[in-house]
Amino acid sequence: MQERIDLLVHNATELLTAKPASNGPVRGNELDQLEIIPNGAFAVNNGTIIAVGSSDELLSRYQAKREIDASGRLVSPAFSDPHTHLIHGGSRHLEWQAKVLEQPALGIDGGIRSTINATAAASDTELLTHATEILDDMLIAGTTAIEAKSGYGLSESSELRLLQLAASIKHPVKLSSTFLGAHTVPERHRENREAYISEVIAMMAAARELSDTCDIAIDPISFTAEEGQRLIDAAKLHNFELRVHADQTGDISGTELAAKAGALTVDHLDFVSDESLAALSHSTTVGVIFPAANMHLLDMTPGREGKQPRDLVAWADRLIASGAALALSTDYNPGTAPCTSMQMTMQLACRLYRISYASAWHLATINAAHALGNAAERGSIEVGKVADFVIWNVAEHGQVIHRIGSNLAAEVYIAGTIVARDGRRIETGK
Repeated sequence: MQERIDLLVHNATELLTAKPASNGPVRGNELDQLEIIPNGAFAVNNGTIIAVGSSDELLSRYQAKREIDASGRLVSPAFSDPHTHLIHGGSRHLEWQAKVLEQPALGIDGGIRSTINATAAASDTELLTHATEILDDMLIAGTTAIEAKSGYGLSESSELRLLQLAASIKHPVKLSSTFLGAHTVPERHRENREAYISEVIAMMAAARELSDTCDIAIDPISFTAEEGQRLIDAAKLHNFELRVHADQTGDISGTELAAKAGALTVDHLDFVSDESLAALSHSTTVGVIFPAANMHLLDMTPGREGKQPRDLVAWADRLIASGAALALSTDYNPGTAPCTSMQMTMQLACRLYRISYASAWHLATINAAHALGNAAERGSIEVGKVADFVIWNVAEHGQVIHRIGSNLAAEVYIAGTIVARDGRRIETGK
């Protein structure tokens, strides 16, 4: 007798499960080994996946209230995006054009300071409206869970405001909030860094009420290794889970500090040293990398003044060969990576880093879920996981990455319920 269930997805030309061969993130050479079930199917009950296999097998076992015939389509897990700066005011497009043309900024107040000022000037309604628009954009391209940081306030009242706004967002995308008071030293404390470090530590108790994770930037343009360690120690006292921005503009051992501290993630790694990379590879910390930022910051383009581009291929090869756990993210922010699409992130990763399609899918699904801290629930099509998945307007997984610039997601589902179709968010249940 057939078991009655809520939903059966079947006849997928490719069912890309992203199921890892072992527990934990996919590492090293295993990134190239992607589980795909031809003519695949999976069964869903109460929003949870209860069986995965061939269509013939599952059609014989289950009688579903709803069936989705995915003939001619790729079906995959939805994306997780483990590093975003979601809530902010303003745009930095003029600043970027000046960079592209190598022209003077013409009085443009650029960088993080520009975004801090624009965020302070925006109303709560304006900030929430923009954040919702960005979340919609992420959702329709296949992302169902993200991390969102504060960090565009750099004072107690403004940082707590951003965390409170994040907590108030009502949206299908699952949002994990992070306190990033230690983003950089604000102008008012340029001559007294110690005062701001003390201020950040003093914010932590209130911030902990609104967020589970604390991010600390350990980088030549942010906080030194010694300062970063003090902030890490303080965050641990408040029972924060840790994230670290590290070694983006130079190597100051931020990655090693993050790995030794047991951080959930360490993000950027652009100038990670061999010693720090070794520490990362022997840890559970996930290194998060950002091809959209590499592209937008023109890392791969020779400057007109004779500057050489970074060798992103050799860099990525080195990271993967180390055996470190890695993940992709958009790094969505208004300055260095105004990208909302994990599809585009995979497309750029293959083009800039010369990695395989299989690697890109692993880094954007199961490994990104580990970086977000929700791999027990999301990131792969496996028994026991929430049925967050995407039905694609193509038949094979490589086609999503080979195309560039198009949204190829036909339908997006959260817990087995459709939330987006043909590039438009739809009301739950419709």
